[in-house]
Amino acid sequence: MQIVMKNIFRRPLMLSFLCLSCCGMNAQRALEYKVSRETRPNRIRCVGVELDAHFHANHVPRSEGAKIEDWANVIVPRIRDMQVQSLRVMVLPQWYEPQNDNDNPAVAEKSGFCFDSPQMQSLYPILDLAQEMDLPVTIVPWGAAPESFMSSRKGWIVQPENYEEYAENISALLCHLIRERKYDCIDEVTPGNEPDGWGISPDEYVAICKALHARLKQDRILKRVRLNLIDNTDRGGRFDFIEECMPQLKGIADVVNSHTYIFGYDTPTEKIMQWEEQNCRIAARIGLRHCVGEFGSDQTVGASRQKDIDQYRRGVLMVRTAISLLAAGAYNISYWQLFDQYYSRYDNYAQMQQLGMWKSVKADYATEAYFDRIAGDYEARPQFYAYSLLTRFVRPGAKVYRMAADADMGLTNALCVRNRDKSWVYVVANQENIPLSVTLRNEQHPLRGSYEQYVYQEGRLPADGSQLKPLDGVREAAGSLSVDIPANTVMLFRFSR
Repeated sequence: MQIVMKNIFRRPLMLSFLCLSCCGMNAQRALEYKVSRETRPNRIRCVGVELDAHFHANHVPRSEGAKIEDWANVIVPRIRDMQVQSLRVMVLPQWYEPQNDNDNPAVAEKSGFCFDSPQMQSLYPILDLAQEMDLPVTIVPWGAAPESFMSSRKGWIVQPENYEEYAENISALLCHLIRERKYDCIDEVTPGNEPDGWGISPDEYVAICKALHARLKQDRILKRVRLNLIDNTDRGGRFDFIEECMPQLKGIADVVNSHTYIFGYDTPTEKIMQWEEQNCRIAARIGLRHCVGEFGSDQTVGASRQKDIDQYRRGVLMVRTAISLLAAGAYNISYWQLFDQYYSRYDNYAQMQQLGMWKSVKADYATEAYFDRIAGDYEARPQFYAYSLLTRFVRPGAKVYRMAADADMGLTNALCVRNRDKSWVYVVANQENIPLSVTLRNEQHPLRGSYEQYVYQEGRLPADGSQLKPLDGVREAAGSLSVDIPANTVMLFRFSR
């Protein structure tokens, strides 16, 4: 009797649970994204990545099986398949000037520089590839060597105290790369990575920039390279450093940039856009554009890990963040970083930078619980497929149109792009846990004709590092496009004309 009664009471509860589950599965949100006739486009430079010069000098000697030939056989083909558009590349001054060339910072003694060091030999293959692919490169000397002729401070990378020596060092590098090695791909230089992290004042930072500007002008290299300055952290959402630096850099800076790691899975899209809009407003006060030199998620653990790096959902977040920054006015974006590397040949595993779109060789992860689940060397992470949609289809020089939503965007966003080849591209990121019924409209150029559709969706990603392919079948639009986008999914639509 007791058992029967239990079954009688359990049945309605079970039916109620099933009904709620079905309602949950069918829950859906509807949004219309539209480009109005009055919308002015944002002409962008590139969608790029960070690729630092460690593979040949540090990674191969330190790693558990990485080989020199992996560069040509794996890494270069993957960069080509991604159609990477620009590179941000760090250098350290001690790579080529381990000791002061002379005591006169106004005169560079060529014999005092070592441009054939292992680290420089690791830099050249990157620049060779950029030259061949016609990729603009931003060179970033990260700061002064500690306890050196440039700075008495201790640490790994420190604030330069001798501004003239620092400027001489950077100018000597650029003269060597541009004049002697003929690297036309070098487009920008940034004198210091995240200088606000050094504890430096805005006035001190501006003095460093002015010293470099004067030195590049003296060496007649200034017209060959642009100064991409500030390079500050997001400062937890504050703008004080860039605000104070900006007025003093008029006539010095050509473009300015910031980094951000404060946006996550519960960050409303509007908040991401507001952050970049404010940066763009600050830069515009002296007639400059703003770009994002580094970005990632808010899941940072120290300098070498992000907790979500292997998760599928990170790919959706990276696309949502990227298209929000571009829609808000960013001139350029660069993802940190391309693939996992050791930044010193003497690093232990805990220090390995595991922030890339693909892993290193499998043996490097031997101590991890997930080791047996790694398919092979240089396994692509899910975000590789998501970000590649942007590098492949949002092309250099594109006009980016901000799409207005008819309701709260929440954790979704859409972007409209007109490439130089006249193709139109629409990207929609749905970070929410329910499907999105979205309608795309463009009052300036209605969505008509055939299009390709690409989908970044969990369970539908390649297992071999190959790029996402368009869905089968001919697809047509007749003025607008309506589509259902599953939860935590990215869709891209490309109209050839």
